[in-house]
Amino acid sequence: MKLKNNEIQTLVGTIEEYITNKTCSALSTLLNESINHKISIQYNNDNSKNKISFSSDEIKMCSVRLNGKGDLHIELLYTIKLNHAINIASKLLGTKINKLDEMGMSALQEVANILTGSFFNALSENTGYRIDLSTPSFKEGRLKELIKEPANDVNSNLKDVIVTDVSLSGAVTDIELHMIIIQHPEHAKKLISFRDQNLKVPKYENPSNTNLLGGKNNSIDELIGDFNLKKTEVESNSKNQSLKKNIGEN
Repeated sequence: MKLKNNEIQTLVGTIEEYITNKTCSALSTLLNESINHKISIQYNNDNSKNKISFSSDEIKMCSVRLNGKGDLHIELLYTIKLNHAINIASKLLGTKINKLDEMGMSALQEVANILTGSFFNALSENTGYRIDLSTPSFKEGRLKELIKEPANDVNSNLKDVIVTDVSLSGAVTDIELHMIIIQHPEHAKKLISFRDQNLKVPKYENPSNTNLLGGKNNSIDELIGDFNLKKTEVESNSKNQSLKKNIGEN
């Protein structure tokens, strides 16, 4: 099954909305810098598995993988070059590290949790779909190896897999990570169907692995709740400081 050009544009626009409204803001707060992003569909009914690749394909990378199942099945794979991963972990831990130890990997997994939660919160707010998230799984390797497993979980027939690459990069540090969204075409259609009432979405017979990776992640709401609380406090303090400044000037 292949998405039509107008469906691809709608899918990109839908993901763009969620990334812009929630995910970039979440990463910006974590890294304390503005975030640039770029979205592209990398794979759509191509007969060659080997076409699932990016420019950094031969560079050793680390990844954090989660999936969401419920009203929609979406696989998420966060990939990042090891030197950028070390920089992010150092920034979050508040101390310089030279390699990814257990604390560094935990920091990356928390980043993935928060970005995933922000993305699915935006999705749920706009569509009403309910999605249960897995716990994160950390791996190191080359991109082809990292992407193969989640793609197979979506559909064993890789030519029927939609892969959307969201590149997120720091405006100051140039730290870059990829949020790779992997879907079956029929679930991609379901995701965009609320925006186009004329779009016919066939009944989906799920051919993939039905087991959540690591089980349901019950702590994700708490993570996002804590993150939103901190963000609200920062925004509130910023407004109070601005108000005091205005009063002082008057």
